[in-house]
Amino acid sequence: MVIGIDSSRAFIGDKTGTENYSYHLITSILRLPESKLHTFVLFIRPNATLPLEMDGYTNVKVREIKLPYLWTQLGLAWETWTGDDLDVLWIPAHTLPVLRKPSIRTVVTIHGLEYQWLPEYKNWLQKWYLPLSTYYAVNSANRLIAVSKFTEKQLLKELHTNSKKIKVIHEGVATIKPLNHYTIGMTLKKYDLRDKKYALFVGTVQPRKNLTALIEAYGDFVKSLPDQDLDKHDYKLVIAGSIGWMAQDTLSAPSRLGIQEKVVFTGRVTDLELRDLYLGAQIYVQPSITEGFGLPVLEAMSAGVPVISSNGGALPEVVGNAGLIVELGAMFRTELAKTIKKLVENPRLRQKLIDAGKNRVREYSWEKVAKETLKLLIDTAY
Repeated sequence: MVIGIDSSRAFIGDKTGTENYSYHLITSILRLPESKLHTFVLFIRPNATLPLEMDGYTNVKVREIKLPYLWTQLGLAWETWTGDDLDVLWIPAHTLPVLRKPSIRTVVTIHGLEYQWLPEYKNWLQKWYLPLSTYYAVNSANRLIAVSKFTEKQLLKELHTNSKKIKVIHEGVATIKPLNHYTIGMTLKKYDLRDKKYALFVGTVQPRKNLTALIEAYGDFVKSLPDQDLDKHDYKLVIAGSIGWMAQDTLSAPSRLGIQEKVVFTGRVTDLELRDLYLGAQIYVQPSITEGFGLPVLEAMSAGVPVISSNGGALPEVVGNAGLIVELGAMFRTELAKTIKKLVENPRLRQKLIDAGKNRVREYSWEKVAKETLKLLIDTAY
């Protein structure tokens, strides 16, 4: 069988959620012993950086599509007609080429429909391209992978998708262990942090992440500590991720609350720095209004960091009983501040959640995800 994969997001330098999903899942599929029975055609963008392990696969073909614009709708579509005779084409993130060869069976991964639930925050890309491309993929693909049961429910409810087309396959999580304790110290020094003296959030600064509420709750937590508590002056909130759209309210919140010295915006960090920030954190907080999956909570658990999460989107489904859930609503700020204080001040509770988190991440191995995804691709082709 010949399996084509849109690898446009997998082998770029600066990866975020869907890029990491593509990279880990594609490489995990190729490592499976059963994958040797099939031929894989990876469609990549110019200047993609392939991992060295690719040189060892005799059943993998790499096709570079040299288009800076309309890569999917022109480049990838053209390849389905003129390139290898594909049995199935898998799109790891939403966008399906319209003018593809009609005989090729298709599978598309849907990561979430967040743009629909926050209309007041739409930019031009979300307002037009993302909804249209998602709607087309949902209605035109032969099969869909939903990364959570929450996403599946939204596909059924909002886009009236045929339930028989959808297969829920959760994302995976890589193990996060220290490579070098020296680098952890260097990373913490770079951002003026002390080991286990900060709460961490990982993700792009944008309204959907609800970071203004997190900063306000953190400010309430700090003010609730006794004045004589020396740790009050050292404990910080770290927000690690790129500055996205409509971020000004979040960026100005620390100054408005008088805690600007206690909130650290790192901007985009390297993979090694991100690993170090996870390993140095005392707690992890995910306050999102909605998430199609919510991989950072699993990454935190993998690093041995206890998790607090909102109940937005798929987060309760992912966190399970391995973290503390705070319900969104009018009391969210108050309850989040109380929960942060409770976890920071209770080492037994932190250890209980650390143990539960480590057990939780065992259910989300990339090998398991790879096997389920490969089986779906084969079944779809037939």
